[in-house]
Amino acid sequence: MEKRKSYQELLKEYTMTQNQNETQAMEWYADFFLNGLLLQRREQQLREEIDRALDLHDKETFIKLSKELIDLLGQ
Repeated sequence: MEKRKSYQELLKEYTMTQNQNETQAMEWYADFFLNGLLLQRREQQLREEIDRALDLHDKETFIKLSKELIDLLGQ
């Protein structure tokens, strides 16, 4: 004999599924936001180090850091 779920059981399952989906979405948004902040910070650091290399006339470091910045920006 097949057991049918009550409305209350179905509602509870639906609510649990919705809560899990919302939690997963919030985790994704948090990861996306934090990764964006980390990328911005790394870009800022690279630009500061490039400026320092220019001030010191350090061509080798300038080229290395410039390539890293280009890779980071995806250009």
